[in-house]
Amino acid sequence: MEDNWQAALSYQPVIALSARWQTYPKRFQWIRENGFALEYGPNPDALTQVARHIDRFLKEGIPVRYHGFFPDYEIGHIDDSVSERAVQLHKSALQAIHGLGQPVITVHIGLNPDDEIDAEKAVDNLGYLVDYASSLGITLCLENLRRGPTSHPETVTTWAEKSGTMITFDVGHAVSSQRVVDGELTVIDFLRMVAPRLVEAHVYERELDRHYPPTDMAVLGPVIDFLLETGCRWWTLELDNYSEALDTRDLLVDYLKKRNTLVPGEST
Repeated sequence: MEDNWQAALSYQPVIALSARWQTYPKRFQWIRENGFALEYGPNPDALTQVARHIDRFLKEGIPVRYHGFFPDYEIGHIDDSVSERAVQLHKSALQAIHGLGQPVITVHIGLNPDDEIDAEKAVDNLGYLVDYASSLGITLCLENLRRGPTSHPETVTTWAEKSGTMITFDVGHAVSSQRVVDGELTVIDFLRMVAPRLVEAHVYERELDRHYPPTDMAVLGPVIDFLLETGCRWWTLELDNYSEALDTRDLLVDYLKKRNTLVPGEST
């Protein structure tokens, strides 16, 4: 996919910070003031808020993408009434973001571990949403989760290929997934499998009771090295704590400078 937004990100990574609708306006202001791009999680029950929440970012030329974190709306649910309601909500979200910021949104299968997932329905509904998103010029990405069907790289890759989605690679989910913890595969093994469809990365070190930042580049270094070999140049720090976000960005920027990846004077 050689869209204009990808061409613009060919070399320098964009480092974004995640922010859900509940944190408006304080976290949004902090993100702007501290030079991050924004990965915005809209309110599924108030999608009309999208334009107002990101207005300052767009006016100031700060890149914005979207995180469709809708745990109560499972498009792969075995119950047809539940999955259809979820599909309609995702369509409404696509309509709400149309024409605002960069046309990329990350979606999920299996956010609620209590939901029973129908794999065939999940792929069919993803494919339907991909077609609808494409009609609006929007790229739909499937994210790997820590648990459930999308904690397996084979499943993420197969579902993405069958449905036409691209992929968002969540580093912390992969590091903390059972198969990686058990040593059956490595994070790089996981990343290698999803790399052909990779559009975005969520960057932090691990997920336990919350998302934890790196203290060094022992875990993230090889991941960053691999990402730099791909076209994936949008990296979202999914860290709620401001100090942890700043420290993680400093680690990444220092690492990139040592690899001579950043052009002197250019900002992330």
